[in-house]
Amino acid sequence: MKIVVVDHVYLEEKHLKKLQSLGQLKVFKEPPETSDELKKRMKEADIVIVGWSQLTKNIIDSAKNLKMISIWATTCHYADLEAAREGGVTVTHVPGYATESVAEYTFALLLASFRKLNLADKHVREGNFDWRPFGGRELAEKTLGIIGTGTIGCRVAEIARAFRMQVLGYDKYPNPKRAEEIGFRYVDLDTLLENSDAVTLHVTLTSETERLIGKKEIAIMKNGAVIINTSQGKVVDEEALVEALKSNKLSFAGLDVLEEEPPPKNNPLFKLSNTVLSPHIAFNTVEAEARCTDMCVDNIAKFIEGKPQNTC
Repeated sequence: MKIVVVDHVYLEEKHLKKLQSLGQLKVFKEPPETSDELKKRMKEADIVIVGWSQLTKNIIDSAKNLKMISIWATTCHYADLEAAREGGVTVTHVPGYATESVAEYTFALLLASFRKLNLADKHVREGNFDWRPFGGRELAEKTLGIIGTGTIGCRVAEIARAFRMQVLGYDKYPNPKRAEEIGFRYVDLDTLLENSDAVTLHVTLTSETERLIGKKEIAIMKNGAVIINTSQGKVVDEEALVEALKSNKLSFAGLDVLEEEPPPKNNPLFKLSNTVLSPHIAFNTVEAEARCTDMCVDNIAKFIEGKPQNTC
């Protein structure tokens, strides 16, 4: 088997040795600059590991030997699943590896937003030490609306309860048992938006969730509410979000993901002071990355054994 790591993926020595024991290994440490370069990397591959590149139908069809795509991520959207099925290509992903990392980071953004941390940091660096402009808000007794109550959403709910927050949940497929265990209640989306002091998103990107939060939904939200997004940028209508932040309809946004990544230099979010932005790093801890690669490599081993797991 020819195994190709087509872009930058966290690999320890143990992972390299395991992959080398499974087949002939080629590792590319930087992402391809063009689709033609990606095709070239995949041309002879039986199995590819992909962390960031988009494997479109055209790219998948060009890889004539391809038998498996091992996605180094929780989401499956890096590969055209229909094209893979048509070509008899198995696609796997890594569910749940970053639950703790993303849930903790959600609160990093939430606390930074409620306490204006980025503005206070800038203030001090500019030589000022007047504390008066930075009156914040406590999380205790506030209502957190969680959209998407899978593993990460439920972990966020648990942490929120430790902060003594009230928690509302919305999910197309609710889990009443977990809600009761943790201490939150399910409501419809409009009710969640209307009653939440902060809304955090934990859904996968699908045709149903794309722009789930747009102008209409933001209008329903509390004046001065905060929005946190560590899921996928396209779940939020960025243009509507910018307008809401400019008008102070929303007081703050903590965004780890954007509609376009990397974003253009003229992204209007960059001009707003009531935002905390980061480059899609909620997953990015040493512990989570190691778990992700462990599972990614194990997915390949199981596929070669004829026992595929974690398929998309």
